[in-house]
Amino acid sequence: MSTRKSTFINQGMYLADVESSASFGSSELNGAIDRPFPIPQYDPQSSLDIPNNLCTKANVCSEAPSMYTFRPKVLHSASRNSINWYHGNHTKVSNQLGIERASNRRSRLSFTPSVFQIGTEVLSIEQIKELGRLKDDTSEIPETPQKGPAGYTEPPDGGAMAWAHTVAGHLVVFNAQGLNMSYGIFQAYYQNVMLPTNSPAQIAWIGSFQIFLLFFMSIIVSPLLDKGYFRLCFNGGSAILVMSVLMTSFCTQWWQLLVIQGILTGVGMGFAFGSGVIILMSYFSKRMGVATGIAAAGSSTGGIFFPLIAEKLIFNIGYAWTVRVMALVVLLTLIPANIIARERPGHKSRGKTTMDWSAFQDIPYLLMMAGMFFSFLGIYFGFYCIATFGEAVLLLSPSDSTSLLIAMNAANLPGRFLPALISDACIGPLNTIVPATFLAAMQIFIWIGSTTHNSLLVVACLYGFSAAGLQSLYSATIFSFAPDATKVGIRMAMVFVVIGVACLTGAPIGGALIASDAGGYFYAQLFAGCSILLGAMLLLAARVVKSGWLPQRV
Repeated sequence: MSTRKSTFINQGMYLADVESSASFGSSELNGAIDRPFPIPQYDPQSSLDIPNNLCTKANVCSEAPSMYTFRPKVLHSASRNSINWYHGNHTKVSNQLGIERASNRRSRLSFTPSVFQIGTEVLSIEQIKELGRLKDDTSEIPETPQKGPAGYTEPPDGGAMAWAHTVAGHLVVFNAQGLNMSYGIFQAYYQNVMLPTNSPAQIAWIGSFQIFLLFFMSIIVSPLLDKGYFRLCFNGGSAILVMSVLMTSFCTQWWQLLVIQGILTGVGMGFAFGSGVIILMSYFSKRMGVATGIAAAGSSTGGIFFPLIAEKLIFNIGYAWTVRVMALVVLLTLIPANIIARERPGHKSRGKTTMDWSAFQDIPYLLMMAGMFFSFLGIYFGFYCIATFGEAVLLLSPSDSTSLLIAMNAANLPGRFLPALISDACIGPLNTIVPATFLAAMQIFIWIGSTTHNSLLVVACLYGFSAAGLQSLYSATIFSFAPDATKVGIRMAMVFVVIGVACLTGAPIGGALIASDAGGYFYAQLFAGCSILLGAMLLLAARVVKSGWLPQRV
């Protein structure tokens, strides 16, 4: 070590630029590690030449004005264990050290405000001890919000605004997924009354396009949100949803229903649902399961409310006016959601959204994606076909068959909350969604043996409850597979697209199997049950590859 550096260290001083501090080895600092000392900070490219007599602040400031600060004892580098001087503590620290506070100048290297006035006084031993005491007393230094990449700040995980967004999310899901969960009543009405010449598979394409676009639009919504177009997505999607439901009341042919109720309504659902859920999740971390569970429960309340409207009105005031009443409900419930929902400060990404190619090398993520695909390939078959099964196979009345769908959605409501509470309080979303998916597959197989109204009612309730675990926790599960906050949006969008493809093809495949079996449901039930079972096994494999067999929260 040079004589110049030795002199600085022995006198309790050393240069603070990266080059000089990196050249100090731990053996060279043995004489300095027992005490804190002032460090001059300067521009390494300047012609600064600090003399050997470096004991007073006057000498330091005369050579490097306003470019010095104080740091604690050295361990291994110039920057380790440094004291962070916050703006709010300047006066307090200066007063406790007995030094008058000067103007708040900044070092060009450390951006640390200089808090000592330029003068000729020497730091006393008592002042140095007080400086060390302040460094050790972390309670006197305020905490700053934790930040991640690109200015990301940790979510509040509670508070009035965060919980208000769960209400807004519930209302959005009420209208988006709630309408789709009610499609079983439209399937039965179109198949038996309005479109008797069309096959069940053709009619199922209408509801399938709805749910497909609800998920698929996230691949468009996510980059738009990153660019700051939340209002365009959310308000625009809400307006499209209201108008498309209203326009459905004027449709009389299959192709009209496919374009308006299937495609246009699905686009509105996708914009409103995708932007609303992503913004909701930005407000929570540890309570993510409860928040998404409350929001996801909107599909159950919507799945109860809209079929009740149809049951009471469709044979009294007609199909057209019944759908117009539904459009009014959609409008009145989306207004408060659009008032509440807004971007959380510190969450909006400033960067350009890019494809996360590393996801295709993440084996647990790929297994989870495959598990979601097969689970959702069969999960909506029961909601679409339970009413038509009751009418076609058990010869139930339209009112009794509709009551099966209402009971299924009613049991779906507590199933949204209980798994979410277990997830947050005990075992995590992935550990919760796996057994729920296995139970849903089991209920499909039990459905095959149901031959009476009462037995089918029990199966409808049990299936609605178990399927809710998958429907409420898939977002939180996908969220848990993102390696960092900057990749959450794109990774969720990728899985949402896969889920959308599964939802698009699942119900039509079931309808085609029903037609091929001359109206029988056995092959369609077997297809749905095996698909959900395979999805559950893949989700279990993702859990094992990610965290092993040991019991832990995942």
